[in-house]
Amino acid sequence: MTIKMTAKEVRNFHVSYHMINTDNELLGFDGLSKVFDRIKSIQYDPLNVVGRNSDLVLQSRITNYSSSILDKALYTDRTLIDAWDKMMGIYQTKDYPYFSRIRTVMGTNTLNSLKYRLSIEAVDYIEDVLEYIVKNGPTFSSDINFGKTKKHVWGHTKPSSGTLDYLFHVGKLGVSERRNTQKKYDLLENLIGEICNIDDPNPLDEDFIRWYILRRVATQGFVSNRSGVMWSGPHISDKKIRTKYLNILVNENMLSKIEVEGYKEDFYVLTEFLNLKRNIEKSVSFIAPLDNLIWDRELVKKIYNFDYKWEVYTPIVKRKYGYYVLPILYGCDFIGRIQFKQQRNNDVLEVENIWFEDGFRQTNVFNTAFNKGLEKFAKYLGAKTFISPL
Repeated sequence: MTIKMTAKEVRNFHVSYHMINTDNELLGFDGLSKVFDRIKSIQYDPLNVVGRNSDLVLQSRITNYSSSILDKALYTDRTLIDAWDKMMGIYQTKDYPYFSRIRTVMGTNTLNSLKYRLSIEAVDYIEDVLEYIVKNGPTFSSDINFGKTKKHVWGHTKPSSGTLDYLFHVGKLGVSERRNTQKKYDLLENLIGEICNIDDPNPLDEDFIRWYILRRVATQGFVSNRSGVMWSGPHISDKKIRTKYLNILVNENMLSKIEVEGYKEDFYVLTEFLNLKRNIEKSVSFIAPLDNLIWDRELVKKIYNFDYKWEVYTPIVKRKYGYYVLPILYGCDFIGRIQFKQQRNNDVLEVENIWFEDGFRQTNVFNTAFNKGLEKFAKYLGAKTFISPL
């Protein structure tokens, strides 16, 4: 049975699913666990203007969030792990065995990249690099120098850095800690123990495809079958395969098909969340540029009537807004975008620019919610105070 929804109902469901602007208060490590139990994986990006992308994803959901919560889960408790999913991301360590196919693909892709960057001899140093880490413990790439550095159009390539990258993607090494954008590597078994040696729970391709589709729907909450980055990954990037298994999962009632008023394509949600309580509050949240909520830019354009492009890699002369601009979510509607000045330590949080969508009308209620959102954002960053533009 196909369920019919309006775009407004979809926005309400989608934002509720992502636990943003709801009255379900998420706190600390318990809140962190609930977020990952729900959306499974978040995308990592090293740029840090007002926090890394992963921190921005979590601050919009967890009331008292600070980056120390995520870092402790990753590098002390090891309940979370840096690893590849859709892109480079973070997910629960208990899920690690399920990603063996991803590691195989990433190993091949890394070797191809090394060939392209004139560093294929990196594979000659695998044993040397592993022996060095066994002897010396957790290691930065700057600590290892095997092979001759080569210059190419992307800069300089040190073969042993390529070796570390390859060993990380195939699961021999893990991230012991991060210092800004630098990764310190250690043997993965030293970090997460025997779980890294557990066999893939999905030995057959069809089992993996079912699992990976359900997981990808979970990461986004509301999806179409249109090809795009939101469906990247082994098998599921192939629309014919994806269509076959989406239909199977609908017939098994694991997924439900949604028809949205005014749109021809079908959408899908996890059936278990159809009766999700949709308790959206008129709160303001600042959304990460790579947040799961907006992975599918075309869906955001259709359902939210919000056309968002992350312009960080757009040449300055071609930018419409700015370098690191965040969408503003008010209740379940995107009503504008904001650019903060780079914030460090406990500096005052300042807004560089703010743009409201055409037709949006500021009210006293909105201004109050906006300033509360700014206050929460400043606390997450550890800023001593903030300056409101309203």
